[in-house]
Amino acid sequence: MVACLALAFICCAHLLTVKDLGIFGTSRKRSVLGQDGCTPIPIGNAMMWTFGDTILGTWKGELSSSATFEDSAVMKGMISNSLAFTRIPDDETIADLDFLFYKEEGTVAPFIKHNPGEDPSTWRFWAIDGILIGETVCVYYIIVKIDKSITVSESNPMPIRIEGVGLAEWRKPADWIPGDPVSFRRTVKLFSANEPVFGDSVIRHGDFLYLIGHGPAAGKRVPAYAARVPATSIRNRAAYKFLDDNGRWVAGIKNARPLFQDVMGELSLSYNERLGRYIIIYCSLDGMIKLAAFKDFPLVKSRETFIIYVPPTLPVIPSRPNLFYYSGKEILHTGRAIYAIYINPALYQPMLLKIPYPAIPLK
Repeated sequence: MVACLALAFICCAHLLTVKDLGIFGTSRKRSVLGQDGCTPIPIGNAMMWTFGDTILGTWKGELSSSATFEDSAVMKGMISNSLAFTRIPDDETIADLDFLFYKEEGTVAPFIKHNPGEDPSTWRFWAIDGILIGETVCVYYIIVKIDKSITVSESNPMPIRIEGVGLAEWRKPADWIPGDPVSFRRTVKLFSANEPVFGDSVIRHGDFLYLIGHGPAAGKRVPAYAARVPATSIRNRAAYKFLDDNGRWVAGIKNARPLFQDVMGELSLSYNERLGRYIIIYCSLDGMIKLAAFKDFPLVKSRETFIIYVPPTLPVIPSRPNLFYYSGKEILHTGRAIYAIYINPALYQPMLLKIPYPAIPLK
């Protein structure tokens, strides 16, 4: 009897534990040294993955969770976005996906291009989430300007300014398969500087697209906001509405209310059929991975987030003193678990978490 009770306790504890599965997508090391972003977009017969800053170069050591980037690699260049494709993942394959990258002349290249006259050393386009609408794949991207006049500090470790959010589009042929040509073009600028970067995450529910975005920072606070737009009006800024204090969707972005105040990097929004709830996952300013579950958007105001995972302490790297975890987000949910990533800056790699459903308290 005692042995049976002990076994039951162990099994129960196992179900309640969020598992750190290590570096996500280690097959990426064949093409890149490091990346952030890491956002999945289902496009029918494949999963498309967008990435932000992507480091190119050569390996000098093994890629492992216990190493640092300096231990493992020699950087030769960085591009501001990249694109890859895999099979549609499931519980068995999520930890061992084979990534096929978009390349030009054999080298990973940005899929969101600079226009003539745009200096790549000044302007960067960080790809975030997107969605397939009809035959068109739409990807939101953050427009970033490098401004060397900005003073770098612990609270502002990068000399950058967010100039808004744009949309890039690709008309996907019906018979397209991974490895076929891909051609995205920049179409409209939807959001401006000093507005949230909507498009961190986008989902479709009925006739509407629901988006979540973060920023801009205000002192020591970084808020998150929600928006929605008819799927047919994705390019029309005037059609976007924002969640206000009363749980209504309103036209004025100045009336949007923050959902949370401690968001570090992109966050995710999904609708989980098993739970019958929307799920938001994000990395907090203090490096914790947090989750909120709610039945409908007007109710999110009353929902408290809770910590689902505390990453290990980051190593001290003298050449990079201002390290912080960022960009916690869901990348997949199945009938068995939710899978999420967060970015480890010491490695410049996404780390994979498995979140069993019993680990999620519901009210």
